[in-house]
Amino acid sequence: MLTSFFRLAMAFLLVDSCLSQSKGGVDQTVALPAVQNILSIAQRSGSLEYWGLCDVGKPRSDFPRLRDVSGHEGSARDLLQELFADDPKMRVSEESDGKIRMAEIDVPKDLLEIKIHSLSFPSNYHGPKMAVMAILHSQEVLKVMTERNIVRQGRWGLPGDDSIAIKKPSVSGELNNVTVKQALDYVLQTFPGYWTYQNCHDAEGRRRVSFGFYNNLDSAGTAPHQKPN
Repeated sequence: MLTSFFRLAMAFLLVDSCLSQSKGGVDQTVALPAVQNILSIAQRSGSLEYWGLCDVGKPRSDFPRLRDVSGHEGSARDLLQELFADDPKMRVSEESDGKIRMAEIDVPKDLLEIKIHSLSFPSNYHGPKMAVMAILHSQEVLKVMTERNIVRQGRWGLPGDDSIAIKKPSVSGELNNVTVKQALDYVLQTFPGYWTYQNCHDAEGRRRVSFGFYNNLDSAGTAPHQKPN
C-alpha cells in the first residue's frame, strides 16, 4: 500500500538526513519515494527544479534536503512545501491544470526555455525516459549546450534504459514550436509523474545539468507498466 511505502521511505529519510548535512542533499533512493508518494496519492503530476552536487563517483543525482512530514492531511502542494521546508530557496506551487511545481528560485531557466521547432517521438522509443531523451537530443538543445559550455551530468541523469522495454507505451504525436519545459510536460500526459531538472558546478567550475523522470505509483506501490520486484 502507498501509505506503508511512504512510512518506510520517511524512516530512511530520518536516518539519511543526518548523514547528508555535510553535502546539502539527500540520496535519490531516499528522496524519490517521499516525493513520489505524495504526488501519487493526490494523482498529480509536476516537476522539480533545483541545484545539486556534482559527484562523478555517484551514479544518481542527489535531491534537495528534506524533512519529515508531520501528517497526511492537506493538499499535495502543502505536504510538498513542508517536505522541502529545510530548503529556503524551494517554492512549491500548483497551477490551474493541477500540475505541482517544485522549484528553487535561483535555478537557471535557460535550458527549459529553449524553443524546439519540430519534435517527434519515435515509435520504437518506449517509456518516459526515452521520450525525454528524444527531447534532450534535439538539435536546438544540443546547440545551446555547446555554445554555453554546459556539460551533461552522467547519461542525462536518466537511470536505466527504457529502449528495450517494449511493453511500455510510447509517447505519440508531433510538437511544433514548443519549449523544452512544454515538451517535458507533454510526456506527463502519457506517463503521470514528475520530471526533474538538476544543475550543479563541478570542480572545474563548469555547469552540469541532468534530467530525470519518475512515474507515479499505483496502489501497490509500483510504477505503472512495471512489475514489482
